[in-house]
Amino acid sequence: MEKHEKHILMQIAQGDVKAFEELFFRYQPKLVNFLEALTHDREISRDMVQEMFLDMWKERKKLRQVDSISAYLFRVARCKAYDYFDHLLITEKYAKDYLSHASEETSEEEKIFVHELQSIIRQTVSNLPPQKQQIYRLSRENGLSNEVIAQRLGISKRTVENHLSAILAILRKVIYIAVFSF
Repeated sequence: MEKHEKHILMQIAQGDVKAFEELFFRYQPKLVNFLEALTHDREISRDMVQEMFLDMWKERKKLRQVDSISAYLFRVARCKAYDYFDHLLITEKYAKDYLSHASEETSEEEKIFVHELQSIIRQTVSNLPPQKQQIYRLSRENGLSNEVIAQRLGISKRTVENHLSAILAILRKVIYIAVFSF
């Protein structure tokens, strides 16, 4: 790491707000672009970067142990993206479980709403390019891992991950619009 970066990290570890601002303004745009390439959602990417820097400030004393600020920041960003997709998967699984276990206590309005959302998701998926449809169905309907999907389709695991993140971003927007239009 260059001497200047090490000095900035030491200043931040000691609570220097100006040094922290310098680091933020240097890396924030790059990190947002990096996360946007993964999530396909600029606002969520901005939020993740804000959260990263807030966490970094709270734990600033740990920065003394960082060897490469760039490697550190991009590693943290990648972990944030993984956490984000894990959260999406859990939310999706919860919704699926809710739908499959809807009881007699579920109101007619809730059932209609849930079925309407399912219909919107099916329609959105059916409008995707064939490869994206296939990847979505293998992942969400058949429960296959990204690695297995990649092997079946003869593509890289990274390509599967990129397709799924793009699909989830589309679905998230469509569901958001659907929820607030009901």
